[in-house]
Amino acid sequence: MENDERFPRLPSTLERELLLWLLPEDRPGYRPYRAFVERWKIAGRGRRGEGNYILTSSGANIDTTSPLPRVLAHGVVETTEGGISVTLRELLDDQLEFELTGLERVRDLRNEIRRWSFSSWLPKMPCPVCGSPVRTVEMQTEQDAPAVLAICSNDRRIWVHDSLSQVNHLIPITNFYNELMITLRIRDANVALNPARLFSDLPGFSDADLSRAFAKYNAAWTRIGSRIIVEEPQKKSFMKRILSLVSGEKNV
Repeated sequence: MENDERFPRLPSTLERELLLWLLPEDRPGYRPYRAFVERWKIAGRGRRGEGNYILTSSGANIDTTSPLPRVLAHGVVETTEGGISVTLRELLDDQLEFELTGLERVRDLRNEIRRWSFSSWLPKMPCPVCGSPVRTVEMQTEQDAPAVLAICSNDRRIWVHDSLSQVNHLIPITNFYNELMITLRIRDANVALNPARLFSDLPGFSDADLSRAFAKYNAAWTRIGSRIIVEEPQKKSFMKRILSLVSGEKNV
């Protein structure tokens, strides 16, 4: 876009097409966001540079001082000219922020190679990014609804599928790993301060370990709207898992 573009303005045809693609119409949790994209105007730029814009209900002044909203949906369209990265953030009051990077190289989608998004993923599917099998952990909420935690070791991504809204929420690695270390009472700095070990040591974590860690993470950061039900660990197997995770190193 030109630096002298005027606001408010309607999303361009390509902007609208990409944002609506990122929000599957058959998933109830994404439908309100589709309505915002279709009705609202772009009121101005966000704080993250070229391609970062904010939609509002009225086209009025925008707020760029509040903490950056969490990512709701993310995907990439790959073309022979390069990739277009599409990111939509959660609603903040009456404004909706999105980022489109790569449009300076790609003006249309005639030379598209493939596209992927986390929004389209369903349990039992491979990783949408790399196509590798993912580790999944089935959980249950207080509303008696299933939720599925998904971890791709190859692409180093974590997300959780909410069966009620059908939304896939991306999970920051560091925060989740911190909760996992607290859950397992691992204090060895070589393990506890190295989030990459979530992926390299993934076979050593049981489903119960991962679901308890997510329950604590969710209580603090709320990705699933209902509390996750967890079972208490058995002491003997719990200690064995700690010993295997630290490869013989002593935990305090």
